[in-house]
Amino acid sequence: MTSAKCFINWLKEAGRGHLAASFGWGAMLVYCVLSITWLSFDTDYTYFGIGSTGLSWLGAGLGLAMAFLEFFYLFQQKKQDFYYSLPVKKSIVFWSRYVHGMIHSILPLALAISVCGIFQSAVDAEFAPFAWSYTGKSFLAAAGVFLIFYHIGVLCITACGNVLSSLALCGVFIFYFRILIESVFATFSSGFFQTYYRIPLLEKLAEVLSPFALAEALTGRDVYEKSLVLRYMPSGDLIAAALVWIVLLFLLTAFAQRKRKTERAGRIFAVLAAERIAEAGISFLAGVWAAGFVLDMSGMMEGSRLTAGILAAVISAAVAAAVHCLLETVLKNPETGPGKKIFRRKWQLALSCTAAVAACMVFPVGASSYDTYFPAEAASVSVSIDGLGMSYDIYTQVQGDREDYETDDQLVKYTLTGEGKSAALGWLQEIALEQGSVEAAPDSVMLSGADSGDAGGSPYTWAVVCYHLEDGSEHYRTYPISREETEAFAAVYETGEYKQIAYPAVNLSGVEEDRFTWDDGVTGTPLKMTAEDKERLVEAYREDVAEFEMAELTTALPAGIVEIRSSRSGNETDMVVYPFFERTCSILEEKGVDMAKTLKDYPVESVEVRETIFPVPSGHDGGVIMSFYEEPEEVAEWKEKLVPEELDVQPLLYPLDHSKEIRAVIEETETSSLIRVDCAAMPGK
Repeated sequence: MTSAKCFINWLKEAGRGHLAASFGWGAMLVYCVLSITWLSFDTDYTYFGIGSTGLSWLGAGLGLAMAFLEFFYLFQQKKQDFYYSLPVKKSIVFWSRYVHGMIHSILPLALAISVCGIFQSAVDAEFAPFAWSYTGKSFLAAAGVFLIFYHIGVLCITACGNVLSSLALCGVFIFYFRILIESVFATFSSGFFQTYYRIPLLEKLAEVLSPFALAEALTGRDVYEKSLVLRYMPSGDLIAAALVWIVLLFLLTAFAQRKRKTERAGRIFAVLAAERIAEAGISFLAGVWAAGFVLDMSGMMEGSRLTAGILAAVISAAVAAAVHCLLETVLKNPETGPGKKIFRRKWQLALSCTAAVAACMVFPVGASSYDTYFPAEAASVSVSIDGLGMSYDIYTQVQGDREDYETDDQLVKYTLTGEGKSAALGWLQEIALEQGSVEAAPDSVMLSGADSGDAGGSPYTWAVVCYHLEDGSEHYRTYPISREETEAFAAVYETGEYKQIAYPAVNLSGVEEDRFTWDDGVTGTPLKMTAEDKERLVEAYREDVAEFEMAELTTALPAGIVEIRSSRSGNETDMVVYPFFERTCSILEEKGVDMAKTLKDYPVESVEVRETIFPVPSGHDGGVIMSFYEEPEEVAEWKEKLVPEELDVQPLLYPLDHSKEIRAVIEETETSSLIRVDCAAMPGK
């Protein structure tokens, strides 16, 4: 009778194993069917492997779900008693479950991705040459993600005694380092470091220490173009990080399996070492996060850094101690008296508080060294000055909203390695060493053009710099720049290397078959030029660019832009033409271009002005006032001070008034149509 009962119980447990196997194969079947369905409609922007947003979620979800299905018995005292009554070691039961879960996840994953690869290679000729490599890399990436999260789940289940605590510990594993780095260290860095723009080391740590961020990077999170997706290969540091995660989690799981006490099933932690580590880690994180939150919300980091650091240390220690005591109350030991349960593990309490204080103080203490950093030598230097060589729209984005992607594009574009680098390092050295006394924050910069500049202690503009060192490391800094320092940047601007980047048309060659169009900000006119004339125009432009000085940009706006569309690639290059480009203007005038023609020379029918005003005047809705000027006298007055926004390419050196949204309505006499041109106003008019 007893044998029959044991046999029935064993069948029930075998059924649980069948459930795990069915889940693994079923999930992969669903993923395979859905992927093939999507690929049957679109193969240009749909991916079944690398580049798919669902691949990382699939690996992570499958890993955690399989771990809980296989090891759920560790939460049930009766199930464990039954298993351990069998003539096998409990480690055999544990590792057989471990292998069973891996087999019924890895095999269906490999099969599903292989089927998708075969299907796409049959319907997509562009994919066929990459079928083996892409399919193999996709499987390895998905398998790596699965193994990371599978081991996280197994470790948390082994270390904990019930479902809720194991789920909570999984959340700690997944989000701990992301919160610590992105919400704590990044907050302290941006607050205490006056020249902070970004720290690549922190970004890399956030990527490799956060399991889900690592999973997204392994599966091509930021790759979208098909040609790049098919060739994508995770970097060596990502692969190494994934291997370290898997091996370390495996070793911790093996340790937890040996130390787990069966009688602690149902309690919060089944492994005492895990309880202590989790308690110390959570106390530390709570302390530093609370300190960062209070300082960030109060704005105290903008004042005295030492005072803010001391306050952060006090807050972090107090919160860490409070959380430690709270956890001690929740994780109380039944063998400990009621009056002692909060005060046990005093050394652990001291360690958590000390670590929190040290983490808070390292930022204000090291702020001066960070802000005054200047490399003795650099392989290259990237420089982006807000408002220099960019449209007004981009200028407002990088200054007001601090849009990093626009600044990043500028840094990639203006990377100097030759004479420009030497000039930039000479210009930056004194600026970098002065940063210890700078207290202004980037948000204090005004966008009123010529009226900004050092008034009330505000910087004239900001420069973002990246020092690329010989060892491959990158150091980013943001410097407040005065008007005098901006003028001194002419030493960099006037180098041939910088001008070749700022004025890419000087690098053109073989333009005989290219299309040239003159655009004065209102209309575009194709230029009828011979091949010789085109080469002559480019050469004249090259000479004009080489000779002009940066100070001249403060005296005039561009007369227009020559748009050059390549006959080979279709790419368009703009040739910005200023009135003081005498050689270029002379050739254009020979070809019938009226270089003196401006907006006021066009038949403007009316002017529309949109103003945003608060508080809202009576009779208006939404704080918007629309004014329409149609009388000839009013239109003539507006024409004298309007400039097409397209010509506003130097908002820092030649600022225009953008306080109102202005649109000029021009009649096209040849077609009897209307042209609407967005405009800015000349300052002081």
